[in-house]
Amino acid sequence: MKQQTFLPLQIHWKYRYCHGGSLRNSAKGRGARPLSTKDPIHLVFKVNKVAVKSGLRHPRHFTLMNRVLKRYAAKFFVKIEQFSILKDHVHLLIRGGRRSRLLSFMRVVAGQFAQGLTDTPNVKNEGPRVWEQRPFSRVIKGYRPYRIVRDYIQLNECEVNGRPYSKNRLRGLSSEQLEELWA
Repeated sequence: MKQQTFLPLQIHWKYRYCHGGSLRNSAKGRGARPLSTKDPIHLVFKVNKVAVKSGLRHPRHFTLMNRVLKRYAAKFFVKIEQFSILKDHVHLLIRGGRRSRLLSFMRVVAGQFAQGLTDTPNVKNEGPRVWEQRPFSRVIKGYRPYRIVRDYIQLNECEVNGRPYSKNRLRGLSSEQLEELWA
């Protein structure tokens, strides 16, 4: 009989390319983070509302996040195809060359933003944690899921800039509404 600890972790097919976020609370999101050097990756950083009361759209936090993203994307050779900074989370659509650089990019962006936000670069922060959960990542396989994620990020950005929120969001958008979304 094989030992239970040496058996591979059985992951549901739906979560094969996902990691982090609320999946971490169950066995679905545990294991190695799936990353791809060929396919784009949808990355979500969710901030703790207690730690960041004014939200990420506050001018100071917004410019800090923009600066951190651009600086470390260039340093780790990560291409940011699209991003949207909302009040309590950030959506990124990225591509990278090496797995190690992608992991370093995620780690450093989260750490540098948290340090810049709490003004504690050399001292451990004693307050609440800045990030609510570990970053959620999903490898996008195929053009149709890529288009859906790209439109979703664009829709989030439009809603932040004044577009009214709709419950069905991307499911009920016609081709004219999608064109208006990108106009």
